[in-house]
Amino acid sequence: MPIRNIDVFFRELKLTQEARIGVLAETRLGIEGHNWLRQLMLNTRDGEPAAMGGVPLALEAEIVKELHFFQSNNITPIFVFNGLPVARRDGRGFVKDDHRPAYRHAAWEQYWQGHTEQALRGWSTSSPQALADPVPFVMQVLQAHGAEFMRAPYSSWAQLAYMYQHESQPIHAVYSSLEMLMFDVDRVVTSVNHSRATFGWIQRDNLLGKCGITANQVLDMCILAGCDWCPTFPPLLGDIGFSFKSAVDVTRQYRSGFNAIQAMADHPGVRAANYSDSFLRAYCTVKYHIVLRLDGSVGPLNAEFAPNDLHDIIGYRLPTAAYHLLAQGAVQPPILNMLVSGTWLEFSPPDNGESEEYRHLVTQWESNVLRQQCRLLCTSLGTFFSQRKIALQSWFDPQSEVVLHDSKSTKLSVKFSAAGTAAGAKDGGVSVSSVLERSRQLLGAGAGSGCRAAELLAWVLQSLQLVAADGQHTPLGRVLGVGLRALHGSTGPQPAQPLQWAVVTAAVLLDRGLLSGKVWSVAYEDQQRPTGDAKQEQFARAIARIATLVPPGTRRGPWKLAYNRDLLAFCSAARLVQKAVNSSADAACLIGAAGSGAEPASESTQSELLPLLRARRTMPLECATSDATGLLAHALLTDYARSGVGCWGRIQAAAEEGLVNAQQALRDAWSVAGAVRAMAKARGGTNADIIDACDWAQAAFNEVL
Repeated sequence: MPIRNIDVFFRELKLTQEARIGVLAETRLGIEGHNWLRQLMLNTRDGEPAAMGGVPLALEAEIVKELHFFQSNNITPIFVFNGLPVARRDGRGFVKDDHRPAYRHAAWEQYWQGHTEQALRGWSTSSPQALADPVPFVMQVLQAHGAEFMRAPYSSWAQLAYMYQHESQPIHAVYSSLEMLMFDVDRVVTSVNHSRATFGWIQRDNLLGKCGITANQVLDMCILAGCDWCPTFPPLLGDIGFSFKSAVDVTRQYRSGFNAIQAMADHPGVRAANYSDSFLRAYCTVKYHIVLRLDGSVGPLNAEFAPNDLHDIIGYRLPTAAYHLLAQGAVQPPILNMLVSGTWLEFSPPDNGESEEYRHLVTQWESNVLRQQCRLLCTSLGTFFSQRKIALQSWFDPQSEVVLHDSKSTKLSVKFSAAGTAAGAKDGGVSVSSVLERSRQLLGAGAGSGCRAAELLAWVLQSLQLVAADGQHTPLGRVLGVGLRALHGSTGPQPAQPLQWAVVTAAVLLDRGLLSGKVWSVAYEDQQRPTGDAKQEQFARAIARIATLVPPGTRRGPWKLAYNRDLLAFCSAARLVQKAVNSSADAACLIGAAGSGAEPASESTQSELLPLLRARRTMPLECATSDATGLLAHALLTDYARSGVGCWGRIQAAAEEGLVNAQQALRDAWSVAGAVRAMAKARGGTNADIIDACDWAQAAFNEVL
């Protein structure tokens, strides 16, 4: 949580000043990524992530608008996002009494009753998406537009403070939330107003003067008020609620937070919470936070005074290379947090994950993929991690766990070619299909192609059980090969990477029996409204599920077509598979870094990671899956089921009002459907409904094609 009630206190004292945006011209502005993204998400708050999955379709346009604003005002933004969470003493993984699933279900009930506006409001306040989820997508957009960004090892506040206070001044000002004041920063930009071309900012000296405290007391005051790392000091919680001014008064009276705690040590709340320990841990978390230094090393702020047990406060130390891969977006926090915390947490998806099919996918398929990742990672990262217990916990059964790794686990290893041979143009043109064709060369005896991207991608396919350890194709891998060849035949020799990964996801879901037109174990209202012949409804559902795997493209305006909870449930399953692909790619990068022995504390050793960074960018970097393309296909096919004729002309206006390239998305969906049809045929009679569905839908898609 933010510092409790500090924003109200600052408004009451009128501490925020306003200036013209031109004052920031020719500056390098360090931006706290999560605070900035929170504001953008408010601008796009329309319930879509809860109703459709993925990130808001308008988010990319908002990011581009922000970048243009900074560029037009001659400001260079440097975005710094949070990395790993600080270790929690309570070990709590899931929020108690999380009411969002019930709110989402109620919103769907409202929608089925025809109350769309109420449903959208309900979805917008109950999104399952954590603020960190869209960050990989945001990084891709920033990279595409040449913006500078990084992930901090832990908190972006500490990283920004380090950069701002460094003598070489990599940034000249900080745009952040008020928590930045805890890190001894003298002034903070707190808001930017595009329409007025102004910005709001806080000067710490004004706060000190009005509160009658010193700079050293600011941190104590904020911790006592309650923040991310420490609850509110119990004596400040009166019958009429909490006021930030009470934290100011106590700090001024006792001169320090610790003195105040000692003076009120007999308070029942202080004793029960062991508050002095919580306070000191929070104090050390801020004063000695871990940052990535400009020389490439990773260490604490105020290192000369840092305690020896920081690992107990911040978390277990990872190899330096892991923090560098994290900083540049090549590895995402979940897999690193799994190593540090010992737990992989699976949270409820947008549809609430009520079906047996989804839950079996978590416990039976995802757990196997994660188990292989853990065994290889823990073997490669040294003795401590090789003995570490790691378990999977899910929201639907939080009291039980699936052990992924412990000291008894079989040790596995994988060998990649030397990092120095992996650089060069060869890494640029790697695709799923080309790697699948060369898997024996890349993974078999005498492996070592010199193309790091191809080797890492081959290992990702192995972790998904598409190829064996010796590079031989598994039965599922052979089916995937058929699908990729069919995709090449319909789109040309170089199908777009997202379409190839859509076929990979389809192959996994087909193998698990989830990609069909059958209703899952939980039937929703969507499936109780007949559109015509029951068989045709099943065909429409199958093709719409395939279309859900295809990225929808850029948002143009409000979404006018119907929402569908059945498609959202399938979208959640697809996202789970794609999340496993991403974590496999992350694991491959970490294993590759460990194998190269890269511990970058200098320019020469940092260069050893460049092939890994280049390789990772050829693989998926985000999980922005939504069911928008599936909804397009469903609208097209349900109308076709009713009328028996092509109907693109009847839905085209509504579709193109919502998406810039709706027709192209449907064309891509039909290409992927052709690949899925080929895979279904290769599997024999087990997926005959997919073949029949594609044959039936051909006439409806002819008008689009």
